[in-house]
Amino acid sequence: MPWKQKNETLDHLISLSGAVQLRHLSNNLETLLKRDFLKLLPLELSFYLLKWLDPQTLLTCCLVSKQWNKVISACTEVWQTACKNLGWQIDDSVQDALHWKKVYLKAILRMKQLEDHEAFETSSLIGHSARVYALYYKDGLLCTGSDDLSAKLWDVSTGQCVYGIQTHTCAAVKFDEQKLVTGSFDNTVACWEWSSGARTQHFRGHTGAGPISNIASSLKSSLIPLGRVSHSPWCFPSKR
Repeated sequence: MPWKQKNETLDHLISLSGAVQLRHLSNNLETLLKRDFLKLLPLELSFYLLKWLDPQTLLTCCLVSKQWNKVISACTEVWQTACKNLGWQIDDSVQDALHWKKVYLKAILRMKQLEDHEAFETSSLIGHSARVYALYYKDGLLCTGSDDLSAKLWDVSTGQCVYGIQTHTCAAVKFDEQKLVTGSFDNTVACWEWSSGARTQHFRGHTGAGPISNIASSLKSSLIPLGRVSHSPWCFPSKR
C-alpha cells in the first residue's frame, strides 16, 4: 500500500475512534516514534558512538536501562581510555571492560576523597612535651624523637606507647627489636637499649654546625653511615 493511502487509512481510523482509542494512541505514540539505537545497532557501531562521550556522561547513560548499562559496561576501549586520562598505567593484556570500569570508579572516588580531605584516617599520638624532630616507621611501629630529651616507640595500630626512654635531643632515629640509635643536635650519636632504657654506646667526633640528621644502613651492620657533612661512618665495636 502506498504511503499516501496508508495515511488516508490512518486518518479514517482516527476519525472513527472514540476517547478510549485516542487515549491509547496518545500513550503509545511516543514509544512508536522513538527507537533504542544502542539496543538495535550492531555492537561495534554502538562502541564507536560511545567513544565520543566523556566518562561522566557514560556513567549517566548507564542509568537509562539495563541494556544500556550492559552495552556501555562491555566497551573496553572507553574505560581503558578513561583510566589512561587519569594517569593510570594500562595493561593491554587485560581486556575485561568491567575491570577497567571498576578501576575508573575507584580512582575518581579516591580523587573525590582527596579533594574533600577524606582519603586518609588520622590519629594523634600524645606523649611528648616538646617538638618532635625525628620519625622512623618499620613493621607497624613508629619511633619518635623529641626536643623533650626522649624517644618513644608506638604501636601504630593501637596508638599505644610500647617503650619510652630518656635520650639526648633527637634529630634522627632508627631502631630494631633490641636497640635504638639516635642522632642528636649536639653532634653525637648514641645507642640505647629498649628494655632497660640504658645508653650502651656514645659516638663523638663530628664537628661544625648542624645536627646528625640521618642514620642509614641496617642496625645489624657494624657500620653506621650518618647524614653529616663529614660523611664518616662509625664502627659499633671500636666506636671509631
